[in-house]
Amino acid sequence: MAEPQDMGPEAAVAAAGQASPVEPRPPRTTRRDLVVLLLAAGSFTLLCLPVILRGAPLADDFHNCVEPTRAGLDTFFAASTQRLGAVRPARFVEILVTTGVCQHLPFGFAIAVPLALTLLVAVLLRALLQDMGVPAPWPTVGAVLWLAQPLGTEAALWPAALHVPLGLALALAALLLHRRGRHGWATVAALGACLSAEQVILALPLAVWLTAPAGRRRRATVLTLVMVVGVLATYAVWSGGDPRLQVGVVERLRGVVADPGFYVLFPAVGLGVHSIPLAMRWVFPLSVAVVAAAALVGWRVGPALQEHDQAPPAGRPDLLRRTLLVLALLALINLPLVLQVPRQGSPRTFTPTWLVLVAVAAAAGSWVCWRRPRFLGAALGLFVGGAVLSLALSVSVRVQTADFNEAAVRLLAERIPDGGVVAVCDVPRTAVTPAPRGAFAVHELIYDWAARDALYYYTGRNAQFRLAGPLWGTRCPDTAGADLVVRFEELRHPGGPVP
Repeated sequence: MAEPQDMGPEAAVAAAGQASPVEPRPPRTTRRDLVVLLLAAGSFTLLCLPVILRGAPLADDFHNCVEPTRAGLDTFFAASTQRLGAVRPARFVEILVTTGVCQHLPFGFAIAVPLALTLLVAVLLRALLQDMGVPAPWPTVGAVLWLAQPLGTEAALWPAALHVPLGLALALAALLLHRRGRHGWATVAALGACLSAEQVILALPLAVWLTAPAGRRRRATVLTLVMVVGVLATYAVWSGGDPRLQVGVVERLRGVVADPGFYVLFPAVGLGVHSIPLAMRWVFPLSVAVVAAAALVGWRVGPALQEHDQAPPAGRPDLLRRTLLVLALLALINLPLVLQVPRQGSPRTFTPTWLVLVAVAAAAGSWVCWRRPRFLGAALGLFVGGAVLSLALSVSVRVQTADFNEAAVRLLAERIPDGGVVAVCDVPRTAVTPAPRGAFAVHELIYDWAARDALYYYTGRNAQFRLAGPLWGTRCPDTAGADLVVRFEELRHPGGPVP
């Protein structure tokens, strides 16, 4: 059983959207909290290390590696500008990082960049919660939960998705700077966030209003609103020629109700409802031991979650107001996804939602009087243990898929002439089983352009790919004029019996 309690003075005000004449005193940071944060960051990095060491591009990474060298960087930038206009200029950062690393360094260095930004988000989230008066150890709990996103590898280890942690880091920096009265720099950071991640744009003014101190709230919110209006106007005027950006308002509104299952599957995948049980089966019975050990650790440290001072209970209307504001923030974050045609529901697009959820969970956890904190600690341990297994499965699938991608295109390069045509039949979604949902688990033969770029990246050869399988609703593509017709299983099991 738990009873709601009020947050610290400013934290409660920020959540309820009310004014307060009192500035909070940042809570004392203990050495234990710093050690926990460092252990969490180090463990997350070690868990991701196999992907960095394997150092393989994924999907758009191949294009960002290959095309600037073939067409020239200026021509590639011009083509990107013509296609997307002013929308998300952070893509140029992704291109520069990717192509620069491809030409001079192992690709693992490019993968390490979004990983570093993901760790930075954890540090900034903890700092923001502390600055808002959330008592220890809950800011650290929020940072740990941020790193425990069940499929957070997609945003943290994919250079082509670098804009996600970059945008979130800049958004948190903007909130911190507004709180401290650095409104000019805060607006610059907020602009960078909006130009990095579209999901930040609509939600940022409300986030500023919720987190800024009472005396600075109006100015901070107005500055953010003016900046957001300018960004939206620029995007509307200069949206480029990409068909996804040319969809009309009526068609977007129809899409809101066209696929009701999206509203269930999207959060379910992001929260690990699919990947955690999959990972449990993947390494069973070892998974039971991992989760049990995590729960035991949570049980032991549970009392530490209740060490801070408790304030008087919050009123029911106040709690309702906070809940509605959080729901509004989540709705604004996901509105760009809901209106997108076609929709992109991969785990990286759930990452901004995850950030809000863990921040709210950390703040709310501090103002609830937990009568049995050991049970709370055990529950958190159970989740973190399951999330670690999910992340480990994602890492394993990514490394095995990268090995398959390279081996498959090298095999094809030996069997077709340069510039030839290859038809691949019975192409599944993933090359590894089991595999979680999301773009981070798929292979390069799922897209003809990705297969073509992967072939050039690994072998320097060119070819045209024709692909078919369950995703296309047919077994084989048009084989007329193809230099090679091959089943996907022949690439997955070269030289052996094909199932």
